[in-house]
Amino acid sequence: MSGSGPFLIEKTEQFEKSFKKLVKSYKSKSQQVEFVNFISNYLDEITNNPYPNKSRSESLPNGLKLPQEWVLYKLRIMFAKGASGQIRMLYLVNEQDRIIKPLWIYSHKQFAKRPPEQDIKTVIKQLF
Repeated sequence: MSGSGPFLIEKTEQFEKSFKKLVKSYKSKSQQVEFVNFISNYLDEITNNPYPNKSRSESLPNGLKLPQEWVLYKLRIMFAKGASGQIRMLYLVNEQDRIIKPLWIYSHKQFAKRPPEQDIKTVIKQLF
């Protein structure tokens, strides 16, 4: 089924909350608008290629199992200099059904590696 058209983005509640929080971290309105457009472009990009060069497969929190067709990925994006400009996005990909579920977007300043394991586990369990 690979190559049969773009993937569908199914945004999640946690992604929306984390995105709003990250947008608010930029002080000026123009930076906020620029950031929203920047992330929108990346979301569009991963609908055509969910595995860009700046992405990698991520390990699941201990004890968590996903349905067989789902995999967890993390995309690293540079929006600006410094820790607050190093953006990370965790997302699930279902190659078979061509669905992407963005889970969390955050800066390196917020989480050096990724959000706490238990929080990731909770978000994923709510989806399945």
